[in-house]
Amino acid sequence: MLHKAMQVLHVLMDAETGGLQAGQLVQATGLNRITLHRMLRALDREGLVERDSERCYHLGPQAWLLGMAANRRFDLNALAGPSLDRIEAETHDTIYLLRRVGDDAMCIARRDGTYPIKSLVMEVGKSYPLGIGGGALAVLASLGEDETKEILERVRGRLGGYPKVTITRIRKLLEEAREKGYAFWPALISEALVVAVPILDRDGKPVGALSCAAIKERLDPRRRVKVVALLKAEAARIQLRLAGAKKKEVRK
Repeated sequence: MLHKAMQVLHVLMDAETGGLQAGQLVQATGLNRITLHRMLRALDREGLVERDSERCYHLGPQAWLLGMAANRRFDLNALAGPSLDRIEAETHDTIYLLRRVGDDAMCIARRDGTYPIKSLVMEVGKSYPLGIGGGALAVLASLGEDETKEILERVRGRLGGYPKVTITRIRKLLEEAREKGYAFWPALISEALVVAVPILDRDGKPVGALSCAAIKERLDPRRRVKVVALLKAEAARIQLRLAGAKKKEVRK
């Protein structure tokens, strides 16, 4: 039952701001209509989903509150803010900060950059399944092989919204990311290219990622090396701040 509820919540996480109607949720989750309506009523009672006047479903206020409560463990946005500013000032391109949330990577901050042609591939609050998009690929590439396989099996059913993305393609990109030491995402969702590196906790587990998105001409192989070096340097700084924040938490 919990698994089915999480299927519904994951689909709503991936949905655009207009939400999804019941029929779309049936198609996206594979649940039969009766089971889905029962699940939606239960989630609605708990405030985890809500329905608008157009009969479209959205994540509810309790889902937001749970996310805020989880964020109290450490505020990655606050810890990474100075790094985002420095990367933006150096590259002038669009910079993203993502946080891992289970099998997803959620954008929690963005710097738009000053370059006239923007690569706004993600909005704050938007999430992608792990393995889809530069930051989510960087997170997945930093996990062990067994965990990676399990996650790919779970996200397999969510690839319908990404027609250019297959499990085979993700595995190839993961192999390249592990060889190069950073994730490179070609233009499979939008026209932008993306490079990304993970942010690790002191146990070496990924808590998020830093990524830079730009048009093809601004992420050619030569410039890519410089941008990746900058991302890695700032990820290391964030990791030091994260370790310090957790030490303070332990003392309390």
